[in-house]
Amino acid sequence: MEVISAATTVCALCMSIVQWIDQLAQKEELFVQISSSVRQIHQILMPFSSATFKGTGEIELSQAIRSVGDALQRTKEHLVVWKYKRSQRIIAFINPGAQIQKLQDDQKHINNQLIVLLTAIAAVGYIRDHAKDSTSNSLSDLTESPSISDASTNTLVPLEEMGEGDAKTFWKDFIGIKVNFVTVDIFALRLQSWYNEFNESLPKKTCDRIIMRLDEFNCGGITPYNLARALEGATLKQFVDRYMKGLKPSSLPKSEIITTPGRGLRTPLLVWIDDTPDNNAYEASQARLLGIMVIELSSTAIAKAWVEANLDFLREIDHPSSLRFISDNVRLETNPREGLFLNQTAGQNFLQYLRARFFEAPVLIYTGLSIGSTTYVNSYEAAGSTTDIRTVLRYITSLGAGHGEDNLWKGFKGAV
Repeated sequence: MEVISAATTVCALCMSIVQWIDQLAQKEELFVQISSSVRQIHQILMPFSSATFKGTGEIELSQAIRSVGDALQRTKEHLVVWKYKRSQRIIAFINPGAQIQKLQDDQKHINNQLIVLLTAIAAVGYIRDHAKDSTSNSLSDLTESPSISDASTNTLVPLEEMGEGDAKTFWKDFIGIKVNFVTVDIFALRLQSWYNEFNESLPKKTCDRIIMRLDEFNCGGITPYNLARALEGATLKQFVDRYMKGLKPSSLPKSEIITTPGRGLRTPLLVWIDDTPDNNAYEASQARLLGIMVIELSSTAIAKAWVEANLDFLREIDHPSSLRFISDNVRLETNPREGLFLNQTAGQNFLQYLRARFFEAPVLIYTGLSIGSTTYVNSYEAAGSTTDIRTVLRYITSLGAGHGEDNLWKGFKGAV
């Protein structure tokens, strides 16, 4: 059942966030609020993660749960960056104030999603149908709490987070004013229909790249909040036009960084994302012997923050002869001693992140037992996966030699 699967996944994510905040030992009100909201979501969804659960209206509830999951994934990334910025020089450029603002925005969005989730549950009759369940009291308590009842679900509309503009009009007219989550297939069709009104057609390849940008965590759908964030102040028409023209996104605002982006970086540059970098010590040492600068990052969140802060420099060298990436496939996104959050799609998430921002540099997924789940590389340009150290060393050697036409490593289970 789709509801059970979605609820189980989001419940696990909730607990990882709560544990993460507990380990931070932060008593600031913001972190307490985030933890409290996430605990509420976990408590609400626990009954729906049980294999004994049965009900109707599964599609509506599943979409609400997946929307919550998307919000929590973003919050988790921001928490990871906030923690590591204090101790890791590699991301010391991040402005702490800007990161706190992101977490404050996350908290507001989580609260909105919490209300939407409760509304979806009530709308399909789940609370009524399971009033005799042992969990019914906790659900009733939550719906009657001041933080929930004070916000009228009759006036809460997903579009309120979008501001004014053509994006809001598009969502209202082509998606639905009360729709909080739409699958990527339907969104793509509606976006193409909307763009056709300007007497312009939206190619599938362009539309796919837009979807990569909007569905950053592969939740299978788009929310109004995701669309508003991606626009970064532009209109929807301007946003789509940029993708039509292949224009790359803008750099981070200067207010979000405290040092000069790209300072100290040089080519050839190899960016390696792995939660256990010691496993690649030999390969990385060989790269350095070839004169390659190796940047090692331990999580998807840190890698994204690093890329965004050095965006201008990376754009200038975005060629296989100057810049390459290596990532593991499955990654523990926290320190193993401080909690276990296994990101089963870490490799694909980062690859999609790069391609959605028009990066053309090669990406090699270097993994072990999970190689069978890396067939996704065939859906992306200049991407490959392997378990073979010889393939990795050849990939590195080509970068060191300034070559850009090597292809043997590309595709699923590439081998020399």
